[in-house]
Amino acid sequence: MTPTILTDLPQETTVYTMLNNQESSKYDLYLPGRIVAALHYKLEPDANEVMFIYCEAIEPIQADQHRWELMWRAVEDAKSRRLKLTITCPIGLKALEQREPRADAGHRHAEEPRA
Repeated sequence: MTPTILTDLPQETTVYTMLNNQESSKYDLYLPGRIVAALHYKLEPDANEVMFIYCEAIEPIQADQHRWELMWRAVEDAKSRRLKLTITCPIGLKALEQREPRADAGHRHAEEPRA
């Protein structure tokens, strides 16, 4: 199975790329040439549900920024796939709560993640 690559336009000067590594059940966040964060998940396809289990920053420099960017992108991916979303990772929840939402974040699907 080929991983799915999800890339957004650059935000300011930071160019992130998120890879959905379905075989390993995790999202990886990259900056050019290096992985900076990972989010492990459990997908229940029969229930149309995904659970975010563990979020980690691989690169310690700007770790909070990397975790927030990864969580934001993963939540948006789950919404776009219309999956029910549960976040059990306290690190991931904290990352989402610490940052202001991006300007375009409110123009997405209606269902919000539940803790």
